[in-house]
Amino acid sequence: MPKQNKGDTEKKIKTEIAANIKRIRRSTRSYLTAKTVADKLGVSRVAYTHVENGKNHVNGVTLWKLSTLFGCDIKEFFPITPDGYALSPKDIENIKKKDEEAVHWAQELWGLHK
Repeated sequence: MPKQNKGDTEKKIKTEIAANIKRIRRSTRSYLTAKTVADKLGVSRVAYTHVENGKNHVNGVTLWKLSTLFGCDIKEFFPITPDGYALSPKDIENIKKKDEEAVHWAQELWGLHK
C-alpha cells in the first residue's frame, strides 16, 4: 500500500468507526432509525447522521451510550487493535490474519513499518 500521511489514516479510521456504528444500528433486533437514536442521545438527527457518516467526531461517552442502546460490545465499533503499546512483528502477523487494514492503520499512525 502507498504511504499515507497521518491525517489520511486517522480519517480512514474515523470512517470505519462511523460505518460500524451505522451497520450495528441497522442490524439491531428492533431496527432503530437514525431519528430514534438521535432522540435518545438528545441530539438532532442531522448531528447523529454526521456521526454515522464520519463527519462528526464521537466521544467515548456517546460510544458507550450507543453500545448500551444497541446491545453490543463497545469494541464492535472499532477496527481490531493490538494489545499493549507497541506492535511486534508477531502482533502484526496475528492482526493481519483478521484485518489487514487495521495493521496498515496502526503502522501509519505509529510509524511502524517492516
